[in-house]
Amino acid sequence: MRTLAGRDWYYDFREIDTVFTEASCAKVAARLLERYSKLTKAWSRELNSEWTCRLFMAAKLTMSSTLHVNAAYFAEEKNLRVVVPYLRYYAVLSLLRAVCYTLPEHEWKDGNLIQISHAAAIDGALEHLHRFDGTVADSAEIEIRELKAERELISYRAPSAGDERITEKNRYLSLCMLLAEVAQFNSELFESSMLKHANPVHFCLLSDYAAKIASFEIDGHYFGDNEDAHRLGYLARKQPHPVNMRHFMKEGHVDDFFGTWTAKEEGDEFFNPDKMQHIIFDIP
Repeated sequence: MRTLAGRDWYYDFREIDTVFTEASCAKVAARLLERYSKLTKAWSRELNSEWTCRLFMAAKLTMSSTLHVNAAYFAEEKNLRVVVPYLRYYAVLSLLRAVCYTLPEHEWKDGNLIQISHAAAIDGALEHLHRFDGTVADSAEIEIRELKAERELISYRAPSAGDERITEKNRYLSLCMLLAEVAQFNSELFESSMLKHANPVHFCLLSDYAAKIASFEIDGHYFGDNEDAHRLGYLARKQPHPVNMRHFMKEGHVDDFFGTWTAKEEGDEFFNPDKMQHIIFDIP
C-alpha cells in the first residue's frame, strides 16, 4: 500500500506522482468517484459483467503494450528497424485504449467499445489527461501524434530514405508508464466505488459478455481464444466482479500471455517475451 492524494493505493506508482501534483490527483479522483458512483449505486448483473470485461481488457492491453515495447527494443538490436515505428505506436495505442476502457464516458455499446477507433482512443485519453494537467496532456499529444505519423510514414509512404526521418524517443517510456498508471489509477477508484456501493448479489459474469472477449469476428473472419475463455471462466467461478487492473493480472495468466510468444529454441538471437516485463508497469 502507498499513499497518494490522501488515499491508499494498491499500486506503487512510479510516474504519475512525479508528473502530476497531489492536488490535481485528488481533484481528478474526487470527480471520478462521483461519476463512478452513478454506476455503482445502480449496480446490476449487466454492469458487473460489463466492467469485469472492460478492466480485464485494460489489463490485457497493458500486457500487450509491454510486449510491443520489448519487441521494439529487440527489433532495434537486430536491425529490424522497419517494424519499430509500428511497435512503438501500437504500444501507446494499447494504453490509450486501456485508459478509455476505465472511463464511464466511453459507453460499452454491446461490446463495440473494444474496437474503439484510433482517433477516439487518442482524444478520449488526452481529454482525461487534461483533467490532471493541461501542459502534460499537450506534451503527450505531440508525442502520440508524432508516433502515429511515423508509423504511417513507414507503412503508407514506403520512404526511399528508410527511417532517416524517424526521431529519437527520449520520453517514450515515460509516456507509456504514465498512461498505464493512469489506467491503474482509474481502475482502483472504480473498484473502491463498487465495493462501497454495489450490491454483491449482482456479482456474476454473464456468459454473453464474456463471449465478446473470447470469440469475435473481424471482417468476416471468426476468431476464438481458448485461453481467454479459460481465464474468464475462472473469473466467473472465483472472482465474478471487477477489480483494479493489476489484480486482473494473475500469475498464471501473465506466464501464459507472454509465454505463448516464446521461441521454440533458446538463444540470444531469439526474441524473449519475458524480458523487461516491468519496463512500463509492475506486472506481477
